[in-house]
This record gives sequence, structure tokens and C-alpha cells, in this order.
Amino acid sequence: MLLSPLNDLPLLQKAASLADAAGLELYAVGGCARDWALGRASADVDFLLSGDAAPVVAGLEKEYGGRHQKFVPFLTVRFFSAEGRRLDFARFRKETYARPAALPAVEPAASAAQDLERRDFACNAMAVRLNGPDAFTLLDPFKGLADVKAGLVRVLHGRSFEDDPTRIFRAARFAGRFGWQLDAVTLELALAAVKAGLPGLLSRERLRNELVKLLSEADPLPALGLLKELGALSFLHPAFVFPSSLKALPGFRERLAAIAGLMGPDGGAFLASLKFSKNETAALAKLAQEPKLRD
Repeated sequence: MLLSPLNDLPLLQKAASLADAAGLELYAVGGCARDWALGRASADVDFLLSGDAAPVVAGLEKEYGGRHQKFVPFLTVRFFSAEGRRLDFARFRKETYARPAALPAVEPAASAAQDLERRDFACNAMAVRLNGPDAFTLLDPFKGLADVKAGLVRVLHGRSFEDDPTRIFRAARFAGRFGWQLDAVTLELALAAVKAGLPGLLSRERLRNELVKLLSEADPLPALGLLKELGALSFLHPAFVFPSSLKALPGFRERLAAIAGLMGPDGGAFLASLKFSKNETAALAKLAQEPKLRD
């Protein structure tokens, strides 16, 4: 089927023409395809290519200004336009995990479909072709579109949470954002991963990053409620609690400070454990003392 992008069409057309000139396949992948399937514009457009992204990124820099940063071990390039827009470009990849919660070893994959095998959930394992005769064709090997329509978050394989326990927090975030549910197998696997203590293998920085993303949602309460049901909040801190007023607070810093304030004497240790800079930790601790952030 065809799935038309709902935002950034001039940018996508420019990237497509650059990919054509370089002889590359170009796709918009992941969350943007999911959002377009939902009939929504997408804040983040990630690109997937059949080869080196350098000629496409160089052309975008010429057109829009800006700069780029290469992440060679991960086969990705991050482009920042002069206006500050961030775009991520990756070549087709496959991943292996040496142990649970380890960062993956990455190597080139043979196709876009093979790349999608490494994604977290079926709803995010979709890609829209942007160039060539099949432009705007949806690539959906794991029936992610059906999950979008059914409102389900579903992992692609049984070791998904073992490979990357951050997916437990991402599953809750997406379910909370869209009002979806974990499918029965995914729920069972998430509960088993929590029982096995797999989130405890993650670095504090990775846990912090997932918490920041969750607290940046328009309403973080549904996701936090699901994580509470799963028993996963204790990996953030054994005394982790959250106020019902969280949604009314303006941003993740205020929300994080409110959580720390509600934790009482444990709040300071919790903030320190998240490995922010000293200045940021001190500012959050000070903010946590403000009565207006509490229930």
C-alpha cells in the first residue's frame, strides 16, 4: 500500500533526489511511518539508506546549511540544519548483542526489510520508500500497520527485552502516548524481564534517558502507571513515586523535581544517581524543594 508523508515534503523530496543521484534507496523509517499511519504529522523523521549517507547529507548541508556528526560504529550520520533541525541517517543495519543489556554490535544489512528485523516493536518496524518507482510504498514485514489500527505494542521476538531492557520503558511510553496496550505475549515477556532483574543491568545514564523521554510526554501518567504495574519503577529507585499532578507541570525538569520532592529524604540520592552534571543535579534538587511542585 501507499503511505504519503504528512510533513516536511520539500525536505523529503530533496533528500530523495540526492539519494537518486547517488544510486541509493531511501526510506523514512520508524516513528514517522507510525505517525503518518495514524494520520499525524511526525516531529522526528529518521532516514534509512542502502549505502553511505555522506552524499545525501552533503547535499542537504549545501541546501540548508548546518553541520553533521558521524557515529561510525553505528553506521549513522546525524545532520543539524542551520535552523537547528536534527535528522538521523542510517544505512541498512543488523545487530547482535553479546550479553543482555549490552550495546549492540552493528554491521551492514542486505536490505531495508532485514534492517527492520532489529527494531523494538512492530509498530515502529515500518518504512516508507521515498525515491524510485516505488516512492511512498509502505514496507511492513511485521504487520505493524495492523498493530497501529488495533492499538497494540508488540515486540518482534522473544528475546527483545533481554537484548535491550530499555524497551520495557519505551513500550510503556508508546502505550501511554497513544492509549494502547501491550499485546499478551509482550506483556508476559515484559513481566518476565522485570522479574529477572534485566532493567538493573542498564547503566544509570540509559535509565535516565528513558525517564527523561517519558517525563517529556504530554501526559506521562499512563506510562508511569503501566511501569508501576510491571514492577519496573523500582529500577529507577526503590522509593520511586509520582504525584497525580505530574501532567500539569510544564516540563521534564519540573516533573522530575516533583518526583524527587515526593520521595522525601531519598529524593536527593535519586537525583544524584541519574548522572546529570553537578550543576543540573543541584538545580533539580533546589527545584524539588518548591512546595508548588508537590501534591
